[in-house]
Amino acid sequence: MMTWRYIQEDGVSAAAGLATDEFLMNGYSDKTSEDATLRLYTYQDYSTLVGRFQNIHAELNLEAVRQNGFQYSRRLTGGGAIIMGHGQLGLCLATANVFGSENTRALYHLFSTPILEALGNLGIQATFRGKNDLEVSGKKIAGLGIHVNPHGAIQFHTSLLVDLDIPVMLKVLNIPLQKIGDKAQIGKVEQRITTVSRELNRTVSVDEVRQMLKQSFEKHFNICLEDQALSPEERTEIDHLAGIRYANDDWIFEHSPQSDMTGMGLKKTAAGLLRTYVALKGETIKSVLITGDFTEQEKLFKHIEAQLKWSRLDKEQIKQTITRAFATIPPDTPGLSETEVFESVWRAVMGAMKEVQYTYEGSCYYPQV
Repeated sequence: MMTWRYIQEDGVSAAAGLATDEFLMNGYSDKTSEDATLRLYTYQDYSTLVGRFQNIHAELNLEAVRQNGFQYSRRLTGGGAIIMGHGQLGLCLATANVFGSENTRALYHLFSTPILEALGNLGIQATFRGKNDLEVSGKKIAGLGIHVNPHGAIQFHTSLLVDLDIPVMLKVLNIPLQKIGDKAQIGKVEQRITTVSRELNRTVSVDEVRQMLKQSFEKHFNICLEDQALSPEERTEIDHLAGIRYANDDWIFEHSPQSDMTGMGLKKTAAGLLRTYVALKGETIKSVLITGDFTEQEKLFKHIEAQLKWSRLDKEQIKQTITRAFATIPPDTPGLSETEVFESVWRAVMGAMKEVQYTYEGSCYYPQV
């Protein structure tokens, strides 16, 4: 029976927590064995973490975050903004991609199966739904994320809601109505989220869930988990990585719109919520930035941003540019259409045109959505 490394930690800082996961992943670069490390940990109360491709200014109420003394950073994995503390269990599985699949969707299912089985053993019937969520009767109980580095190493993330202080979450996370659907008010966010404790109608400790997860991973992968804490040498390297990335403003505030991006467009898609920003200079698109809680699509969106930069402000030309981008770099996962991306970009263009009071009456431009 193969032995995997197991690490348990509690009360880690935002920067150290994320840096540890990346450090563990990098250790499996260019490897071909089925070895892995499972890390189950909690953050300090509280750490607010945005997804890899999100605009932190839009996703977090940074003033409230700072006033409350909470920490904040940016994950390497995609997805949406989350709040992590003593009641939210973080899971990181670091390994090499030797599981016979280059399909990220298949990896999500593979690595989330033991989590679903652990919840089932607790008496909670959860399912994999949407692009990266585990749900119970339509309510989210866990979020998932995957990052594969250029050397084939995998970092699989899970934030499992053992418990959750929803008022605190609503105070620091900005949740757009497009994300929760229909005409719901922010108060109805509670109807979209559940916790292990709520489902079992009792206070459940993180340690109880942690033990169930350990047993489930051992059984599912037919392995033995062996406790092996981080060494002083490893912690030194992790502290260095935390300093240059996860505590570094250049990383944390990446994907922030430039000051002259006066137009913003929101579009909910099956692949995630797109939040697009546009800057105009006269009748030219000066720059475009596509952010959101999507888990992939980075190559496609970067290509679109580059192709639209300094292009003519023409509706049909923008459509054609996006269509060509989809033909050149197909979406990583299903659920995203070129029409949806165009609508997000065009709404941002409309906002920028309104901001600078462009009317385009009688011209070749088409301000209708």
